[in-house]
Amino acid sequence: MSFKPKKKTRKSNKNTDRDGQGTNSSKSAGWNPADSQENAAKPGSKRPLGRSLGKSRGIKTHAGSGNRGSFGAQSVKENWIWGHHAVKAALENPRRTHHKLYITPKTIERLGSTLKTYKGEILKVHPSEIDRILPDGAVHQGAALKSAPLAGYDLDVIANPAKGLIIVLDQITDPHNVGALFRLAAAFGAKAVVMQSRNAPPLAGAVTKVAVGTVETVPHVLVTNIANTLLALQKTGWRVTGLAGEAKVTLEQAFQRAEAEVIVMGAEGPGLRKRVRDCCDQLAKIPMPGSEKSGAESLNVSTAAGIALYEAVRNMDRDIV
Repeated sequence: MSFKPKKKTRKSNKNTDRDGQGTNSSKSAGWNPADSQENAAKPGSKRPLGRSLGKSRGIKTHAGSGNRGSFGAQSVKENWIWGHHAVKAALENPRRTHHKLYITPKTIERLGSTLKTYKGEILKVHPSEIDRILPDGAVHQGAALKSAPLAGYDLDVIANPAKGLIIVLDQITDPHNVGALFRLAAAFGAKAVVMQSRNAPPLAGAVTKVAVGTVETVPHVLVTNIANTLLALQKTGWRVTGLAGEAKVTLEQAFQRAEAEVIVMGAEGPGLRKRVRDCCDQLAKIPMPGSEKSGAESLNVSTAAGIALYEAVRNMDRDIV
């Protein structure tokens, strides 16, 4: 049996910065978290939370577009999910709609009862057939599932009550980093991962593979404007902390008496965009005493997020997370 994927079509890679500020160097001067008066003077949205996130309310699907990274744009565009853990979690997620499953006889035995409720098309194939429909290097472990885009959640529901953790990704588009961040969110009990709808990678392909099933269990929210979303969350009782290497306070100082914490992560290199950082209650840094000697000025975004999440959870009451 053979399967020929559709030919790739070129799409415009035009990308507009919906927050209107472009990128910001990590060495640039941002808002000083020690200056509490500046934050108090920031203009906020006059609309309630539901209205300020108007374009992200209700059900949104995450199909993505264009070539996001090098891990098989066409396969991601068609929402292929591969790998044992990713496929198993997707099949067990009632929010997913599935269309077609390419699977080897050996993997059918491994999935066992998980397949009993599957209603899509099943094609028993040799591993080489799966290789043909996925990008080079995809470790599929004998299973590739074509599903509809995963529906997002309403932030109004996620944010109420104001307790726990929410992770916000500002311009983080690498599928491997996003997958790792979902895995961290699950490990530390975060309520949701918030992403900008225009720039987030599709929740399929490498994202789901790296996330090892946690994309299906951690709610994700797609919003039009990250900065406005932070302002809206502040109005409902959430404290917003952005990670920045030049910040004055450490994570330990920032998360004293943690209760309702939003952690904002910027892309590696550019960091947080100016307006996004201006909309944070505070900026915090990870102390790196060995950076001057070693030359390691920054950490991978998922590593930094893991440290930040640990510090926030460490300062929370156990009944909050």
